[in-house]
Amino acid sequence: MRMILTLVFITALCMTSFSQSIQQTQDRKYSYAYILVEGKLFSKKLKVTVDFGDTPEQIKAGKEFSEKLTNKKSYAAVLNYMVENQFELVETLDYASSYMGSGGTDGIVFIMRKK
Repeated sequence: MRMILTLVFITALCMTSFSQSIQQTQDRKYSYAYILVEGKLFSKKLKVTVDFGDTPEQIKAGKEFSEKLTNKKSYAAVLNYMVENQFELVETLDYASSYMGSGGTDGIVFIMRKK
């Protein structure tokens, strides 16, 4: 009897010491922002358009952010403001247009996300 209890105890000890705890990862949901930053004609100030999505709340928030960020003088100021609002930069793209073969960069697009 003593031998059986000893074996059960050793088996239980081995099972608990070698078992792994499984952590469930939470589904991470992000909200994304598409931020178009263009220079104003004959000015050093920037025109900023923020797009959060299609719902009325997202459209309203996009307009508020656009109004807040327009007339900034620095691309870094736009990024810093978004970082202060818990956004992180995902990608940067050139915004370019072409007219009769002459093209160039008209602005920059920041794609940002927020948890």
